[in-house]
Amino acid sequence: MRQGTLREAGEIAVVDRPASKSRAKASARPAATDEVRVLTTLDEIEWIEDGWRALENEAEGAVLFQSYDWCRNFLDHALSNGPVEIRVLTVTRDGRLIGLLPLAVRNDQGLKVLTGLTEPFQQYTDMLVASDADAKAVFQKMLPKLRTIGADYLHLGQVRRDAELFEAIDGVVPVSGEEDAAPFVPVAEWPDFDSYHKTVKSKTRKNMRNARNRLERDAPVTHRHARDGALLADVIDRSFAGREAWLERQGLTSRAFRDSSFSEFVERFKHGDRTGISTIAFSLFHGDRPIADQWGFLHNGRYYAFMAGWDEVYEESSPGKLHLGAILEDCFEEGVETADFMIPAARYKFTWANDAVPVRDHVMALTLRGRIQNTLWLNFARPLAKRIVYALPQGMRAALFKALMPVRD
Repeated sequence: MRQGTLREAGEIAVVDRPASKSRAKASARPAATDEVRVLTTLDEIEWIEDGWRALENEAEGAVLFQSYDWCRNFLDHALSNGPVEIRVLTVTRDGRLIGLLPLAVRNDQGLKVLTGLTEPFQQYTDMLVASDADAKAVFQKMLPKLRTIGADYLHLGQVRRDAELFEAIDGVVPVSGEEDAAPFVPVAEWPDFDSYHKTVKSKTRKNMRNARNRLERDAPVTHRHARDGALLADVIDRSFAGREAWLERQGLTSRAFRDSSFSEFVERFKHGDRTGISTIAFSLFHGDRPIADQWGFLHNGRYYAFMAGWDEVYEESSPGKLHLGAILEDCFEEGVETADFMIPAARYKFTWANDAVPVRDHVMALTLRGRIQNTLWLNFARPLAKRIVYALPQGMRAALFKALMPVRD
């Protein structure tokens, strides 16, 4: 369904419409038939693999980052670098898995935080729920276990407004911090790219056509994509290095890029056949020179745009905007149902996306220390510090982050 139109009188505006579910939820059975468990070992996770896979295939929404393969790849990576306090909550009904929330406990400035299992590498937090189960009822069954895990607070990062998890925690786990949005294109609503292309503003189409024509005076503009081989590896390398350099120039930071093992994690996806996750790379070329790259994942009919970059030399030609159009055209050819450009809600993404879904963090204190942290830091000091720092000139901000951030290994 549509989450809301983002173009009103030429301006971008997120419309926060209530999420609606197309499926009918069955009445909950007696509590005695439901069993809640907290899995803490890799062996336990492997034991429920079949049920986990069946549930993710049945679950609605953007659940790649809660899929078995994504979580298993993360654990293979993370456990090779040290211990992980796994806390995967499951609800079974008559032996059948009906709910799953993959979490882990992490230390943050002396506090124990219960958060997404694959943080900081996951882009969304969600819960897998069977089609005949009620998300809120499933979470209510998990809640007593969550309270006894021993964490100071529960942090559910980047929860989509249309997610099962949002429906489950609405009114239970408070919103914390600032709101973002994930632009997307509901590809399946149009028969082909040409039909969709006609819905894009005529001025935008003209600007993109002119930018391409200017480039083609010197060399042809071509678009390539691959699911394996040299192109996939090259796009991953270029986009990672480009994003890292861009963050430094802008004086910005990213939790994933602050993790010294992130580059090692993304290396895994150069060999998609080994991860079980369908990985795809796109590259826009001007002659023989790549000028824009993007790579991501295909899962349950959705394309997740995981990482992108472009050649600064071509900045005036808007290579990122040009590239998104070519990627969308490929998404139509690939039979993708939804092209998810994910957070942040960068303006260039709205060249092609008319819609976005709000994305928020949710935090619930579980101890007095957690309540103090949530009140003083997460909801007051941190947002204030961000506003002050991001208001600084780019050069000053970059120098400040360089001085404060530790050198990566």
